Amino acid sequence: MEFLLYLTQDSKAILSILQQAQYRLAENASICRNKDLFGYADTGKRITICTKNIKGSGHDVAFYVNETLTHEAVHAAQQCRNSAFWISKSVMPLPLAKLNDVSRSAKTAGGNSQIEHEAYWMEDKPNEVKYVLKKYCL
Repeated sequence: MEFLLYLTQDSKAILSILQQAQYRLAENASICRNKDLFGYADTGKRITICTKNIKGSGHDVAFYVNETLTHEAVHAAQQCRNSAFWISKSVMPLPLAKLNDVSRSAKTAGGNSQIEHEAYWMEDKPNEVKYVLKKYCL
């Protein structure tokens, strides 16, 4: 899988925890036909990284591969918990661009803006993601 070439040490640790929790990783699966998707966590314990979409976006590939894995790992922890973490949005400030992403992504996630808000807020906090993965999935 090509995305593995871009992973930082933190992302490798997150990947290891996901694998211990029996999550399967896929790359460029059929869900990636939606060119707006960089990643997806399904309810069947599979996380897909859409490397082709990230590479085609014109953005920094390494940055977005790592951010996408971390974002989808938050969703894995939420799945293991069977709900959002219910962190108050007032303590999870996001810039306007990410708030727009929350709105767009919530449509894909069945309208749940809480789970998307948490994932966008935590996607650049790998230590917190490792903590919730261990707490809820192992």
